[in-house]
Amino acid sequence: MSMKKLNENNFLVEKIKALRSKAIKKKPQFEDEQLDKPVSFWIKEDRLLKEKGKEFTVILRTKGCSWALGETGGCSMCGYIQDSTIEEIDHIHIINQFNYALEKKIKEISADKDDFVLKIFNSGSFFDDDEISADVREHIYNRIAEVPKIKEIVVESRVDYITREKLKIMKNILKNKYIEVAIGLETTNDYIRNTYINKGLKFEDFLNAVQISKDNNIGVRVYLLFKPPFLNEQTAIDDCASSIQKLAELKVNTISINPLNIQKNSLVEYLWYQNRYRPPWFYSLFKCIIKACKDNSILDSVRIISSPSGAGTKRGIHNCLKRDCNEFMINSLKEFVITQNITCLIKKDDSYSCDCLIKYQLQKNFI
Repeated sequence: MSMKKLNENNFLVEKIKALRSKAIKKKPQFEDEQLDKPVSFWIKEDRLLKEKGKEFTVILRTKGCSWALGETGGCSMCGYIQDSTIEEIDHIHIINQFNYALEKKIKEISADKDDFVLKIFNSGSFFDDDEISADVREHIYNRIAEVPKIKEIVVESRVDYITREKLKIMKNILKNKYIEVAIGLETTNDYIRNTYINKGLKFEDFLNAVQISKDNNIGVRVYLLFKPPFLNEQTAIDDCASSIQKLAELKVNTISINPLNIQKNSLVEYLWYQNRYRPPWFYSLFKCIIKACKDNSILDSVRIISSPSGAGTKRGIHNCLKRDCNEFMINSLKEFVITQNITCLIKKDDSYSCDCLIKYQLQKNFI
């Protein structure tokens, strides 16, 4: 890396750290009652590995991501530290959070005709012992094992904390349930990932985590960030499509495309306020998926999903801000995710169209 690029990256890291530090100082303390309930939990329609089903998502409140709390300041687009305690949290609180969510939804899950995927998020790494201890993880596994309708489980972690021993323990308790470990790779391009996103992750380390997972008969879900900062729409399309194709060659199980949304107190929010960043267009996301899956063979071997946060708003992926324009796009994307049929994203002559398409076509190489 040249000295100029190194200096640019140092500047970004310092700016990320300064924004993060300012946000942490303003954070209120959580009461015990808040610590015994998760940040959020819900049930909605989703795509299981081989069929339509439902997702049960639980977001646990933990100390927070070690990468964000460390000397690096964390990733340039991430504001999830806002949901964290920052300070140590008693492990019994995390157990109570999971129990609370499960007990509120267990009747609905058991009575539903569909099977479920359980997604556990904690704004950091599930396998980081400083966030979630081994005892807490085992408690969660044992509770999940008691629910027959939960067929799939997804947890997420930085590769630093994924070990053979941790995966083996998880697999032994959950036995015949399908498990995926989700990894925020963001892009297969090392430069974009570590310079613009400040991820602190080498592709070779990701490959090692993939191999460890495969050795333990555990699936791999990869998060790709659509349109990182400092990329225009066309470059974002090319980067993400290339990443999808490369990950398909590696035979990962699921690719989750996350269009960047503007999160509070992040570097990207700082750029957004200065009109130096615009969230991606739906047109670009559709072009990306179509480009990557043009012969449809990729979808025979890998599940591609996308459930954008803030879709249709100024802070999330959107076209113009007309409700019917964005709703058409959101519904088309949902249909694609559920069916894994690429034709849901290919514009037909009788499909809805909006005059903002002309503006997009004129600007996509510059915004």
